[in-house]
Amino acid sequence: MSDLISRRHTTPFLCLFMALMIVGSTSLLAQGGGGGRGGGQRGGPGGGPPAAAKTAAPVDLTGYWVSIVTEDWIERMSPDSPPSGTGGARGLARGQAAAPPPNGEQCRAYAAGGSLRVPTRLNITWADDNTLKLQMDAGNQTRLLHFSPTAPPPAEKTLQGYSVAAWELGAAARGGGRGGPPAGPAAAAPRWGSLNVTTTNLSGGYLLSSRALYSDNAVLTEYFSNHTDFGQDYFTVTAQIQDGPATRVTSSTFKKEPNGSKFSPGPCEIIR
Repeated sequence: MSDLISRRHTTPFLCLFMALMIVGSTSLLAQGGGGGRGGGQRGGPGGGPPAAAKTAAPVDLTGYWVSIVTEDWIERMSPDSPPSGTGGARGLARGQAAAPPPNGEQCRAYAAGGSLRVPTRLNITWADDNTLKLQMDAGNQTRLLHFSPTAPPPAEKTLQGYSVAAWELGAAARGGGRGGPPAGPAAAAPRWGSLNVTTTNLSGGYLLSSRALYSDNAVLTEYFSNHTDFGQDYFTVTAQIQDGPATRVTSSTFKKEPNGSKFSPGPCEIIR
C-alpha cells in the first residue's frame, strides 16, 4: 500500500517534468531553424549570403579546351560551302545573299551566337568569384559570364553582348528534397550540374556565314553540360538563338586539353 501511495504522489510530478522537457526542446529547435525549407536553401550556412559562384560550382569548366567537330562539318570547317544540313542555318532561307558586315564589323562570325561554332580553342578561367571568362583563340574574342549581377547591363550592344549565368544543380546537390543541401563538410557532392547562360544586348552576327545571320534583337540561351567518356573530359554547349519568329538550335562539343601549349589567339578572318 505504501508503494502505491508513493507512486500516486510521484506520477504527477514526473508528467510535469516530461512536459517541460518537451516544450524546452521544441523551443530550441524553433530558434535553431534546423531542417526543412529554411535551412540554407538559398543562402550560405546559417542563413548567410549565398556562396560565390566559383565556390558553389558543381562542375569545373576551367582549363583549355578544343572544338570537336562532329556535326555540320561542312559549314563549320568550310563556311563558304553550301550547307550540308540544318543545324548551322535552321529556320533560315537557303541561298540568302551574302551581306557585307555593317558599321565596319569584320568579325561577326565570331560574335556570341556563332563563336563556339567556329573551330577554336578555349581558355576558361575565373575573372573573379562571380564572373567566368571564356577566351577564344579563333578571332581573339572574350566573353564574360556574370553570376548574380547587381548592376544593370550596359546599354551598348556588342558582338559578345551581356551574359547572365546560373548553375543548374542535380537532385543530389539540392539535398535530395525541397530543403537546402546539408551544411558542413559532410554535404554530399552533386551527381551532375550544368551551366545556363542567357545573353542579350547583342549587335547581331553570323552563324558561320552571312547565309545564317541574326539581328541585334536576338536572345541567346546556352546550356553547358560536361561529361566524361573513357576517362576524357568533354563539355557540350546547346545553344538556342531566338530572333523574332525564327529559332535556331545548335550544339558544339569541346575536349579538354592538358595545357595551353596549343592555344594561340589570332585575328578574325572575314567570313561572308
